[in-house]
Amino acid sequence: MKSFKNLIAASALVIAGGASAFAAPVTIGFSFGQSVHPFFIAMEKGARDAAKENNVELIVTSANYKVENQVANIENLMVKKVDALLLNPVDSKALATVVAKANQKKIPVITVDISVMGAPTSAHIASDNVEIGRMAARYIVQQTGGKATLGFIGVETVSSTLDRAKGFFEIMDQNPGIKIVAKYGNGMEREPAMNDTENMLTAHPDVNVIYGVNESSALGALGAVRSKNRNDILIVGVDTTPDMLAAIKAKTAVKATIAQDPYLMGKTAVETALKIIKGESVPAVIPVKTDLVNAENAQSYITRDAQYYKK
Repeated sequence: MKSFKNLIAASALVIAGGASAFAAPVTIGFSFGQSVHPFFIAMEKGARDAAKENNVELIVTSANYKVENQVANIENLMVKKVDALLLNPVDSKALATVVAKANQKKIPVITVDISVMGAPTSAHIASDNVEIGRMAARYIVQQTGGKATLGFIGVETVSSTLDRAKGFFEIMDQNPGIKIVAKYGNGMEREPAMNDTENMLTAHPDVNVIYGVNESSALGALGAVRSKNRNDILIVGVDTTPDMLAAIKAKTAVKATIAQDPYLMGKTAVETALKIIKGESVPAVIPVKTDLVNAENAQSYITRDAQYYKK
């Protein structure tokens, strides 16, 4: 016969309609670095859909690109005694201290898309960003025959884009026929990325390939390329936002991007948090699939992503 303690533990989980629900209400907090970008809108929808399926209260906050806002948001979520914290950091290093506070309070922290540097977390859900960088580099090598003059636009404050740069340069180091003549780091938003590209093309008019580590850097580069009437430049980016896919389908200078699945990231994050709350073991890193997108398969991603933006 089960002990009274074991019976209590067993009764904590109620099975209803094939989905798990907890006897006590479960509250999960999700702290976004920003939430207006289509990538994060899709991620939030995935998280909300998973929360609804599992009868979980989901509290969503956005830092609007500011570290101090995100620190305050996380501290407020801890005051509300959330059972788990999902975190998409605006800055990988700057969030370590507040994550350490969550660890002290025994609140599981699951990072999504971007990791935290300097504090342990319970799990990390993301694409293989090093491989994303490799995929972009291999495409460029293939399209150029291994001979080009290249400019790079990165983001130096978050783990995902640093990993993409790592994978990209790993492949480029094996292809000396591609000369990398410029590296810029303002790819977080389109306008700074456009300014970087204008400066790049002024200083290095022989650049004929640009790699941007995200959507903003690639589309910022496109704006600068258009303003200079440089129809000879090949741009490769990351992510499948509506603007990015439209640019690829229209056969602009943006010829390819690497697709992630932000909806699946958000959904998996909530499901992983529930497993941790139940005391189950989860992998330290949970990968989400990626794919190369060009004009040939862009429409399939336009169709996929349209579902992610529905209310």
